Amino acid sequence: MTERRARPAARVLTAAGLQELDLSALADLLAGLGAPGLPVTWVHCETEPGVIQALDDMGLDEVSVKSLRDGPERPRVEEFSDHLYVSLFSADQAARRRPRRSGDDLARAAKPESNVSDTLLPRLNELRLFLGARWIISVGRFREADYDALVERVKRQVFSRDRGPSFVAYHICEWLVETLQPALERLDDRVDALEDDVVLTTGESSVQTLFGLKRDLVDLRRRVAPLRDVMQRLGAHGVLYVDREAEVYFRDVHDDVLRVIELLDTYRDILSSALDLHLSSVSNRLNRVMKQLTVVATVFMPLSFITGLFGTNFELMPFGSLTLFILMFVFMFVSVAAILLYTWRRT
Repeated sequence: MTERRARPAARVLTAAGLQELDLSALADLLAGLGAPGLPVTWVHCETEPGVIQALDDMGLDEVSVKSLRDGPERPRVEEFSDHLYVSLFSADQAARRRPRRSGDDLARAAKPESNVSDTLLPRLNELRLFLGARWIISVGRFREADYDALVERVKRQVFSRDRGPSFVAYHICEWLVETLQPALERLDDRVDALEDDVVLTTGESSVQTLFGLKRDLVDLRRRVAPLRDVMQRLGAHGVLYVDREAEVYFRDVHDDVLRVIELLDTYRDILSSALDLHLSSVSNRLNRVMKQLTVVATVFMPLSFITGLFGTNFELMPFGSLTLFILMFVFMFVSVAAILLYTWRRT
């Protein structure tokens, strides 16, 4: 039986290569990051108590370290005397699922094809960056495939071209925007299918799915929108520890974030239009039914009057005359024909 290998506390990438460190070695490395002549170093670790304590012992500002302990926060940028703090997030490729309630379970049992309680939106993972003069520390969770791809990209685009750590931050920011693309593609297909479904059907499940998807879009936009300000700040001139040459790259990521926000706004507008069209079609169908019922009631109105008048139990009623009896049915036929003709001309 093979022994499972312990997960490293951190991974360190330099021009010399990639190495894995335990917690004690990580603390020693962090303590020496400010030494002069240090090569450009990228340190990546996950959010664990030991790692947070090591970052605190390193001397990072207490505000940035406290944000790691507090958990999720709004993406933002903070400048300190010896480092730059950037709060971001990344998206898992797989869509998350909203917990089902008992009522939803009963509805699904009745309608297995319904997907009201599912969502196509990705799970968002917190990612924090600490940027210094010759080093960058990323704290968060990467999938193995994504991390390996990022390592190859950084080796090729940063270390081989002797660029600074702000370019590593750029490639991380570019990657996190790319993680949103699969979810946006799934949303595009789902919105198109849901738009047709809501317009062509009158079932409640489609409308409930529309409301759920619209709510998720609002939530995702609320999370993505602050990235626009973050990238705009990093792309502005004079930000601490951001190389002048890297500013244009952050502005390019800013444009990508704007496109994502515009797509989310477009999807939300499409769903709103589909809902309005659905309500209009339901109202039109209701109006047609009411019009048909009105015609039926109008047709029977004179019939009810005539039969009620001649059916009263009074003396000297004209049923003793065959002529008047036939004339009553003529009146009934003429009144019905006149009402139908009038209705046909008006519609």
